[in-house]
Amino acid sequence: MPLDRSVLLDDAWRLYADAPRALRLKQRLRVLACPFEVTIGFVPEGASVLDIGCGSGLTLGLMAARGKRVRGHGFDPCPVAIGLAGRMAVRLRDSGSTLRFEHRDARSPWPDRSYDVVHMQDVIHHVPIPAQRVVFDRACAAVRPGGLLVYKDMSARPLWRNAACRIHDLIIAREWIQPVPITTIENWAAENRLALEVSRTAHRVIYGNDLRVFRRRLWP
Repeated sequence: MPLDRSVLLDDAWRLYADAPRALRLKQRLRVLACPFEVTIGFVPEGASVLDIGCGSGLTLGLMAARGKRVRGHGFDPCPVAIGLAGRMAVRLRDSGSTLRFEHRDARSPWPDRSYDVVHMQDVIHHVPIPAQRVVFDRACAAVRPGGLLVYKDMSARPLWRNAACRIHDLIIAREWIQPVPITTIENWAAENRLALEVSRTAHRVIYGNDLRVFRRRLWP
């Protein structure tokens, strides 16, 4: 069953209690715009989780706050966000989860290990086009046999929601983003021997979200 979004809103505010008010508010707005209440539900209790482009660590923080007892590893190219994530993790030291965050660009070498769940939310459209396939292939390679890749990005339709996402990133990230069509993502995953298990749209407020969950087969 999906989690209650109102509970996640409270978690997002509480976890960043020592952050400036504007940054605390940003975490709550992310919960409104992104379907965390759905994506977190795919994560088994006790799973090892890699969060690519983790930002301030909100995804792993919400998992820990909701009792998932994850072994979480997140990385992001923004040192300010990683600093915020590290301070947030201290608040969760008694949650049963272990959270580790590091400053790393997705185009640089990755840790040589695999995970039960790889989480990739609103990342690929920020990656320069020549590196998008490489980054996605690395995400797939990090999924252990039987594990999941939880992928979420902006949807192409309806056009007004797509425009809202583009304007948002132009204002907030100061980037004109380069989305990858969701059919291309599905093809890339299949070429990496990941099977599609969940396919849905998860629109929130004015934003359009394509959600896909892939599983790595247990056999070659």
